[in-house]
Amino acid sequence: MEKDYVVFKQALAGFLMMNSCRLKKITASKKDQSKYVYFFKDTETVRSLVKQYTEVN
Repeated sequence: MEKDYVVFKQALAGFLMMNSCRLKKITASKKDQSKYVYFFKDTETVRSLVKQYTEVN
């Protein structure tokens, strides 16, 4: 079974999608129904982009 990379921030999810990462699934947060949780395939590309994003933001 393939692993998911879970993202809790909308801006980061948007950044990943803008950089050609495909969103697998989106669900409402269990802790806060007004927020969403984003699921991406756990790949080196996703991890590299997350690292890049967090260094800038």
